[in-house]
Amino acid sequence: MAASNDIKKVRRDIKMLEYRELIEATYGIRIFSVKPNRAGHILDTDKGKKYLRPCQCSENRILYVHDAKCHLVSNGFTTLDTYMTALNGNPYIDIDGQLYTVSSYIDGRECEFSDDNDTFRASVALSAMHKAGKGYKPSPGITVPSELGRLPESLSKRYDEIIRMRRKAERERNTFDYIYLSCVDKFIAMAEESLRLLQGIEYPRLVKKTLMEGVICHHDYSYQNILMKGNTTYITGFESCMEEVRIYDLVNLIRRKMRKCNWDPEKAAMVIKAYSQTEPISSDEIVVMKAMLLFPQKFWRIANRYYNSRRSWAQKNFTRMLEDVIDEYYDHIAFMKQYDGLF
Repeated sequence: MAASNDIKKVRRDIKMLEYRELIEATYGIRIFSVKPNRAGHILDTDKGKKYLRPCQCSENRILYVHDAKCHLVSNGFTTLDTYMTALNGNPYIDIDGQLYTVSSYIDGRECEFSDDNDTFRASVALSAMHKAGKGYKPSPGITVPSELGRLPESLSKRYDEIIRMRRKAERERNTFDYIYLSCVDKFIAMAEESLRLLQGIEYPRLVKKTLMEGVICHHDYSYQNILMKGNTTYITGFESCMEEVRIYDLVNLIRRKMRKCNWDPEKAAMVIKAYSQTEPISSDEIVVMKAMLLFPQKFWRIANRYYNSRRSWAQKNFTRMLEDVIDEYYDHIAFMKQYDGLF
């Protein structure tokens, strides 16, 4: 398998060298060197270093992401990986039926959520990005991907899956199943309380406000998409961005930090304070954030992946991950009891 991947990588690199002239002609640039980097290539050009990468998404998605980035830049948020526009006006190049984008290359280190300063900076940058995203309206012909208003439906579906997996565990009864059955009821109770909170007036009111204001939600605010270079924090990886309540990103950031610090409320308060310096959090958002943070997302994801993959060789890994999330339970519950005092 490793040898096969190496061969594919060599072929990919040769292909990029073959299409060097096409890339130069499409973008009106001169390329001095092409260097493989992760899933793409770094291009050293007469217009600075660029990053060429294949896109696993549709043309409309690329056009939407480009449009959203242009809105952010026009509103003063410039620390992101903007797409380079080709001479024909497109923010992509078609190479043998595969779409590629060329973006500014950011030579920074990835954010460390275990580091308080990194997390603080990530929260400040997120808030600035959300503020710049206000008022976004798509250019004509662009379809906006949206999850706005679907949170109760999405979490209800995951709740039903937790119940369904409990029935499956009762039939199977191996090591993972026994552990799952030993704790599932308390995670079900968390999910039920989360869904109860979403049944209030706060969520639909927040959705309406978001729809009226216009918003750009990153939707994949993870460490590899937050780059630190000197004192500047860059946000990259906008390929999953969409219309959604902005606190989706903030909740994900808090959740990722909490798993690095045993759900320490003081660390969450730090993230919230950093975000609120630029964009205050409303009372409706506080309630919806509580519902989102309470839902046993990691518990659902691990069980869902296990029962849908059923690879016998991976049972040990899934069992270990399940035990880890069970170990977090009491810290998670203690955190939720102090949640209201964070604001």
